Amino acid sequence: MSTLDRTLSRRTLSAVGASLTAGAALAVVARPAFAQDATPESSPAEDGGGMPPLPAGAIPVAQGLWNPNGLAVAEDGTLYIAEAGVAGGGEPPTAAATPLPDGSLPTGPLPLVAPQVSKVAPDGTQSVVTTEAGGTGITIVGGEAFVVNGGTSVASGFAQVPGENTVRAIDLATGTVRQVAELGTYEIENNPDGQDVNPNLYALAASPDGLLYVADAGGNTIYSVDPASGESSLFAVVPNLTDLTGATPTAEEEAMQPGPRQPVPTGIVVDDASTITVGLLGEGWAGPSILNFAPDATWTEGVSGIAYNVAIALGPDGLLYASQLTADFSGEMPAPGNVFRITADGAVEPVVEGLFFPHGIAFDAAGALYVTTNSIISAPDAPAGMVLKFEGIATPA
Repeated sequence: MSTLDRTLSRRTLSAVGASLTAGAALAVVARPAFAQDATPESSPAEDGGGMPPLPAGAIPVAQGLWNPNGLAVAEDGTLYIAEAGVAGGGEPPTAAATPLPDGSLPTGPLPLVAPQVSKVAPDGTQSVVTTEAGGTGITIVGGEAFVVNGGTSVASGFAQVPGENTVRAIDLATGTVRQVAELGTYEIENNPDGQDVNPNLYALAASPDGLLYVADAGGNTIYSVDPASGESSLFAVVPNLTDLTGATPTAEEEAMQPGPRQPVPTGIVVDDASTITVGLLGEGWAGPSILNFAPDATWTEGVSGIAYNVAIALGPDGLLYASQLTADFSGEMPAPGNVFRITADGAVEPVVEGLFFPHGIAFDAAGALYVTTNSIISAPDAPAGMVLKFEGIATPA
């Protein structure tokens, strides 16, 4: 597991920290929470940092979110938002905590603000659907929203805390939550990729075959889950990029992460033909940003060049889109991120630029793009996350 993967893992459960260099990450998370500025010019914070202005055409549709991640748009136009919550300083579980599958009690701190799911109705009304489920990835099947919540208790030396590395279903009519599957135990007991043991569910997608496919960013695996029965199985191991590409890491890359370069799958989509596409985090290294999974169980390289790729989505125009958390983490303040379109001929082109920590992306039927921003900076008393809308991005042909 890479440095950035460890930080993203922590954020999946608790939503703090999402970066590569510890100094840059801590500098961002330690600052008071403030949203991307909607004025024509950015407003520097008191400590000298500043947000970029909102990109042209941005329409804020939701604000005051606790580190928002994944997005899903229902058939009636309602927008659902998975929020990762806020980490740090929470009390450890007590004897009343739900036992783990092996009968032991979880250890380690709970988040200060638990993950939750919010929604924006077609009339613009924003509300919280449930505080019993939330996290990173979200998709809608029928009358339920399915959400994945990862976590890094195991990678940090603790037992999993309640709700970590689970798939949960939310009844959209009643708000009732049920646990569908717990997948962290499989990584702990089997370590399918043979590298560090680090369960960290990150994204999921529904398939025409009726199954959910779940990407484990820490375990470098894809699971299939029956949304009705909860039955789950290992679907595929995402290959490390050293073996897949045959490329030899540079000395700088080897110093950052010794050994094979891990893929870190952070996005997954399944199209109408059940073709599976997986987005990879990248961390600024050379190599594919997208992988395609063939019916013969082989992986092929897609496009490259999208560093810090944290989400992918299919637009109603039939093209693939990718969300970039930041273009560069090396400076004192991380560079703004972007949303890219992968064209029919495989070119990568920006469609929205200048976003502050964008994350989840989704489209409505008309082709409007929704993107979460300010996705990793909320403080316990200041939710700063937003959802922005950009019309006409993926208009159907």
